[in-house]
Amino acid sequence: MRLHVAPTERLLMDPSRIVLLGAPPGAEITLEATLTDRGGQAWSSRGVYFADSTGSVDPSRSASLAGTYRGLDGEALFWSMQPATLLELDAAGPSMDEIDSPRRYPDFDAFDASSEMRLKPVDVAIRARITGDLAEAHPAVLEAIQTVRLVGKRVERTLVSDGEVRGVLFEAPGEGPHPLALVVAGSSGGAWETKASLLASYGITSFAVAWFNYPGRPDHHREIPMEYFSRAMRWLGQRYGERKVAVLGASRGGEAVLLIASLFPDQVSAVVAEVPSNMVFSGFDFSTWSSVPGWLLDGKPLPYVGFENYGLRDSGLWAGSKEVRQNFLHHMAAHDFDDPRWIQVERIEAPILLVSGTADAMWPCSIASQRLVDRLHAKGFAYPVEHLEYAGAGHLLINPMLVSGRADRTEVNPMGFAVSIGGVPGLNAKAQSDAFLKTVEFLKLHA
Repeated sequence: MRLHVAPTERLLMDPSRIVLLGAPPGAEITLEATLTDRGGQAWSSRGVYFADSTGSVDPSRSASLAGTYRGLDGEALFWSMQPATLLELDAAGPSMDEIDSPRRYPDFDAFDASSEMRLKPVDVAIRARITGDLAEAHPAVLEAIQTVRLVGKRVERTLVSDGEVRGVLFEAPGEGPHPLALVVAGSSGGAWETKASLLASYGITSFAVAWFNYPGRPDHHREIPMEYFSRAMRWLGQRYGERKVAVLGASRGGEAVLLIASLFPDQVSAVVAEVPSNMVFSGFDFSTWSSVPGWLLDGKPLPYVGFENYGLRDSGLWAGSKEVRQNFLHHMAAHDFDDPRWIQVERIEAPILLVSGTADAMWPCSIASQRLVDRLHAKGFAYPVEHLEYAGAGHLLINPMLVSGRADRTEVNPMGFAVSIGGVPGLNAKAQSDAFLKTVEFLKLHA
């Protein structure tokens, strides 16, 4: 038998192929993948297949009948990894339901993983063996290694502290000019380095601007002047001699970039709003657990929908988890276009790409995105608008990951519960890859 894993080294979003050749036709074949994350946690996956009449197994054309996933999926040995060793997978049985771990994904896959954690490549060991009735006659175990880079080799990272502007710049390798993008984090704040560094790896020079929860910036999403983003765009554009830059953000960052582009249209070349809102919601001060004005313009709060009387409800999606989607549904779906809390997206003077998942358990971003499209059409918007709506995908379609089999919920927080994020694992993985690659294509065309 021969095990082929190609390429031997790749960037995270590059395609990969695993093929076993030379097996006895019809034999039961088990393929496995393992890696160890930065904290020492083992992650493993398994698929069980039947070799075809030529003695080959290709997960993109050969269905897995058991293991950490079922069906046809050429990438599943990567995304379906569970927080377990191969021996622990054995103990868990065919369904893998007994793997109980608070870990939802490797530490390097977290949306707020440090650049230092992501710069080191990940080695994934792929194993192939004959199982079932022919195992005793064919005891050989084949193994190959694939190295996965989370950040391109020649991406340059620079900390930015210029006046009040804070963040991290990632410069695309090679001769430019490259498209420029301001990358805006969501409700966790900080600088969204994972997305910005990956965009730079694929040719988009990206500035992960920090707007709160970062040294030199406010601690909470509270009364953030929108003019701050205008200054950050000006800083980025002037560095490369450009008047306009693209803006990209997800979740509350998706809300933010739609606001930014509507308030400062002469500075924006393109807009990517991932899992966004159509309404302006309040900020939140976690020190007092209270709703506060989230955004200021000319020193005055923008009209907003508050979070008063909203709470986490028990989720029917996962035992012991909480859900917040219902808190947003009424406001995203109900208000007419004259409501002052609507984001006035018709003021944008650039192409817009909206990205959503229909199974988002954080908030109904697919409904919000479609309402945004409806508003743009009603207002006679003159620029291209595209809505990538992924059936069955959840909130974390925004963050390309190597391992996303448990990215439908958060890790358990200090209060003792997880929050449902939503989505079907395999559909989340496909959406993450497709949305990222189409975002890069969109930015290279319009930014």
